[in-house]
Amino acid sequence: MAEKPELKEKEIRILWSSDDDLPSLYANHLYVSHAGDTEFHLIFGHLSPPITLNLKEDELPENVIIKPVAKLVIGPKAMEAFLTILKDNWEKFDERQKGEKNE
Repeated sequence: MAEKPELKEKEIRILWSSDDDLPSLYANHLYVSHAGDTEFHLIFGHLSPPITLNLKEDELPENVIIKPVAKLVIGPKAMEAFLTILKDNWEKFDERQKGEKNE
């Protein structure tokens, strides 16, 4: 019987490539839903409110539409990491804002 070769482990670094070609999309609305235990859906949208100056009440629109600009579908582990990173970044941003206001 032939011997199995010894398995060796090697650490491989994972690096982000440049995001220069990735479009930047502006979103001012977010819709989040989940499908059971398997995935979360994050839909980012943009709403441009209609100009309603000098309109009579009966001229106002019945509704306005949010235009979806991006949809992310991520698993629970990635969602957990996303929330942790988002919270950490928010806290750093908030501290910086408070520091600038106190100067």
